[in-house]
Amino acid sequence: MTPRIFSDNSMSALYSLTSIVCSIWLIQSVYDACQRHSLLYWPNVVFFISMVAVISGSVYQALHATKKASADDRHS
Repeated sequence: MTPRIFSDNSMSALYSLTSIVCSIWLIQSVYDACQRHSLLYWPNVVFFISMVAVISGSVYQALHATKKASADDRHS
């Protein structure tokens, strides 16, 4: 069975979707923590930092895949 390989445009769309969904999850989590007055509890802070790292990585990968796809289109 051969592994499936996504195109650069597909990878860019998946990374973009991941960053959007994680951003919504982060906003909702921060809002809930504010409502419960537990914004600065260490588990929340660790979660928020982790989510920011995931969002940053997803955005970077989406931009990188988009740039790679557009460079491949120019050379084709």
